[in-house]
Amino acid sequence: MIHMNERIRTRLVTSWVGKIGCLGLAMLALARASAFAAAPTDAPTATNNHSYQNFDFALFVELADMRRMASNPQWMEESWNVISHSIKVNKVWLETYRDGEQTAEADVRKVKEFFTSKGIKTSGGLMCTKPGRPGDRLTGFCYTNPDDREQFRKIVAYTAGLFDEIIFDDLWIFNCRCELCQKAKGDLSWTEYRLKVMKEVGENLVVKNAKTVNPKVNLIFKPPNWYEQYQFAGYNLDAQPKAFDMIYAGTETRDGENSNMHLQPYQSYAIMRYFEHIKPGKFGGGWFDPGDLQRFNRYTEQIEDTLFAKPKGVTHWCYGNLLETLRQADGTSKITSILAAAAGDTCEKVDAFLGKLGEPYGVATYKPYNASGEMYLHHYFGMIGVPMDIFPEFPDKAGTILLTEAAKSDSGLVGKIWKQLNDDKTVIVTSGLYKALQGKGIEKVVEAEYTGRTVPVNKFTFREVMDSEPSSIYFSDTEIPIPELAYGLVDAEEIAQGVYKDNNRYSLLLQVRGLTKGRFFILTIPESFDDLYHLPQPILSQIRRELMGDIPVYLDSPAKVCLFTYTNNTFIAKSYLPYPARGSIVIKKPGAKLTNLVTGAEVRGGYTKGDTTVFDVTHQPRTYNVYRFE
Repeated sequence: MIHMNERIRTRLVTSWVGKIGCLGLAMLALARASAFAAAPTDAPTATNNHSYQNFDFALFVELADMRRMASNPQWMEESWNVISHSIKVNKVWLETYRDGEQTAEADVRKVKEFFTSKGIKTSGGLMCTKPGRPGDRLTGFCYTNPDDREQFRKIVAYTAGLFDEIIFDDLWIFNCRCELCQKAKGDLSWTEYRLKVMKEVGENLVVKNAKTVNPKVNLIFKPPNWYEQYQFAGYNLDAQPKAFDMIYAGTETRDGENSNMHLQPYQSYAIMRYFEHIKPGKFGGGWFDPGDLQRFNRYTEQIEDTLFAKPKGVTHWCYGNLLETLRQADGTSKITSILAAAAGDTCEKVDAFLGKLGEPYGVATYKPYNASGEMYLHHYFGMIGVPMDIFPEFPDKAGTILLTEAAKSDSGLVGKIWKQLNDDKTVIVTSGLYKALQGKGIEKVVEAEYTGRTVPVNKFTFREVMDSEPSSIYFSDTEIPIPELAYGLVDAEEIAQGVYKDNNRYSLLLQVRGLTKGRFFILTIPESFDDLYHLPQPILSQIRRELMGDIPVYLDSPAKVCLFTYTNNTFIAKSYLPYPARGSIVIKKPGAKLTNLVTGAEVRGGYTKGDTTVFDVTHQPRTYNVYRFE
């Protein structure tokens, strides 16, 4: 999009309504954008001789913008002045191919020369899609078809001849089902065939091909945000990162309630941690966009959440989507950008404290390469205040491991669980994983049964410790259907329960008895993951306490207040709620001190409760606070 249409612009200007925490940012963005739009045409060009201290910022320039820049140098200069006035840009990705069209070499060189003259690094970008049948707009090359393979090879070679770095944008997919593919896959599933083919395509048609043309080219594999479903479209998360020099992650969560992907905001952070573990030290960063602009705050939140993972860099897609054209009273037009002003302010604020944070970490969880199950559940845990750290290989060094159904593809999983327990560690499995492991050895740990029945409950209770009496009854605001587990009464103990009608109780968090080392839990997941948000706050806090045994701080707060933890006793508490919410920060030591890392002010009012220090706080809507404790 080059010109922002009036409907979208109006939605941007007014979308702060209902978001108290975003009001100041939206108004500041409008003021900065309007002030720059009103600047005289002979105003000096904004220079870009500075960078953010803790990360690089890149812009992706789509093919349509490449052509406009090459044909209209004035627009290129003016649009760049607007963007660079607000954002400290280090690099641009210049797109050479998209949807069957290629950027002419002369145009590439003209745009490249412009940015180089501004001191901006230039790299190549590819969107490897092609026109499909009417109504089928997401079509990749057929990598079984010799003609498509040759066309793709030429595009890669062309781009490698122009740049020393290339990123493959997220729709580098293989979703063809033509007769050639049907015959070639034989008895393989579509997923198996696509993973096999794309491994070969990456190694030969990309890496070998590009490095033959340009031996020093840096090749970057950038899958999209929907990581649970990569393998179905041929993204080989095991093979491709090994073949490529670097990887990058899509962090576009947009509006989790109204957009078609329904991705939870926490994913913008958690997918970053997953990719860092896939290729340590060679993970380039996160990639976000304005996307669905139903809520202005989701745009800036994507940037915040991506940066909370402490990446090397971030990329905004795309250049033209930052811009809008304002018609002046005299009939002339001015280029301006509300989004650039908002992005710049967001980056400045996070950059001010990011270097003070330690390394991100959280509850270790295991998603094997090219596996899926209980899709995106990790991020629902993140949204109920349990910080997640997703690993592609079994994280046996962790003191506590949370295993979702995604781990079922590991044929040696039960043996690894036993080893963790014999090493005196804690393992929590979800009801979905327990169901998948029934009959496959999990009975060696505990003889429970996933019955297949569900029970709608709206009353809950919990025990502080095993064998204690349950606490008070707590009510959810809606009935929550949960799966029923059957188990031996003295073989396991319900730590948290759902209560049906008068007094029929069903396990929500089940702890196994009789282990001489380690602890083993089964956590029952509601039929709809969204219902995790409706669990009463005391129940959520009990779940947090059990899952976060290795983490020295937790939140006793409602769902959708998230915790981001770091190794040097720093953390971020962030609310995605649209209203103020009361809660507590609980430090797992008596007499702890808590400091706001941004303001330097000590948080007063902490009190000792058992072996913890509790600070009662109000989480303001759609805002975050950064803390250090000692």
